[in-house]
Amino acid sequence: MRSAETSPQNLHVAVTGAGGFLGGRIASALATAGLKVTGLGRSAPHGLAEGVLARVWDGRQPPPTDLRVDAVIDCAAVIPAREPDSDRLVDANLALARGAIRLAERSAAPIIYMSSQSALGRPDTDVIDDATPAAPDTPYGRSKLAAERLLADAGDLAGAVALRLPAVIGPGCHDNFPATVAARLATGETVTVFNPDALYNAVVHADTVAAFVLHLLQNRPSGVHVVSLASRPPVPIRDAVEAIASGFGTPLRLDIRAAEHCSPVIDPSGAESLGFRPDDTAAVLTRFGREAALRIATPPLPR
Repeated sequence: MRSAETSPQNLHVAVTGAGGFLGGRIASALATAGLKVTGLGRSAPHGLAEGVLARVWDGRQPPPTDLRVDAVIDCAAVIPAREPDSDRLVDANLALARGAIRLAERSAAPIIYMSSQSALGRPDTDVIDDATPAAPDTPYGRSKLAAERLLADAGDLAGAVALRLPAVIGPGCHDNFPATVAARLATGETVTVFNPDALYNAVVHADTVAAFVLHLLQNRPSGVHVVSLASRPPVPIRDAVEAIASGFGTPLRLDIRAAEHCSPVIDPSGAESLGFRPDDTAAVLTRFGREAALRIATPPLPR
């Protein structure tokens, strides 16, 4: 059962991790849509859309006493590239999730949490859906699954949605398969592809995530939901890489190898039931290739 549709102009939303790639993209998109947005980061977020109020808050500390919001979008996370110590990584991400939950509870507000497909690990199945048992095999995945369980156990939230994200792409994305492909294309390196004929749809554009977040804010589902995002339809991994190269406008050299693990596709039906509109897989990867090439041609100004 859903609550009544809410006018964006009446919402004050806090976005944690607004200094990062996805958090910044979401904060800017929500402000552009007419919401009042406070972007929170461990240092003051910058480069955001006009209208976003940037504030400093380390989510591992108590929330600012003067901040009351209508919803919390939790994008704050420590990634393995920034914290190689497994225990510290898990502790930091759980502390960040607790901080966002405290802010939401104090405001009696719903929360949308940016989780990860890594919370599932490497399931031995052809298709991943919202009922697939979670067995994370990395510290980052364990931290995301533990944060999902914190959401489920929180008693004073006005609803919660955890989005299990695949590779999130867009200008400035990093540490995922499409970003690695684009980086290799930029330097003329050979692109290594495992299981080239296996199907792939583990990708979503940051703008699509932001649009879904806006939809959830306007059409709030009751209860707690954990849903997977992905594109449609699945395409062979070889075709996915070729789509990026096509958008990038450069020849593609492939190194084909066998993989040790299966490559399941993701079924985003649970998210679609909440209003998610998947990207077209080949089209969004071609778009990303163009965005990556343009970013190289016109690098961002120094901060």
